Amino acid sequence: EDTLRAAHVKLTHLRMSGNLVSEAFAYGFQVVEQLGESFPAAPDNEIIVKELLDMKQLVTGPMNESKLKSLPEMADSTKKEAMAFLDEMLVCSYQIQSIHLPLLACRMVRI
Repeated sequence: EDTLRAAHVKLTHLRMSGNLVSEAFAYGFQVVEQLGESFPAAPDNEIIVKELLDMKQLVTGPMNESKLKSLPEMADSTKKEAMAFLDEMLVCSYQIQSIHLPLLACRMVRI
């Protein structure tokens, strides 16, 4: 837990340092990989389109808004930690205009 807290502080520091956002982003991927969430290093458009279409099907089909609202609060501490890192990485992704942004957002919905 202390290691994850330190990793989160490091990621936030790198992201807020301005010119180290890409380094923060890469570091975030290392951490979430250790938490069981892996991503392709260089996703192509096909992967992104597939993920977005799968997400559209999920949220308009079996997991509609009312079902999403009725889900219990997340209890898995590892997933909670992953969500905290993915949140920081989403900001990094936006700042550096990474192609990973939709993949990060979709993963956060799935978790």
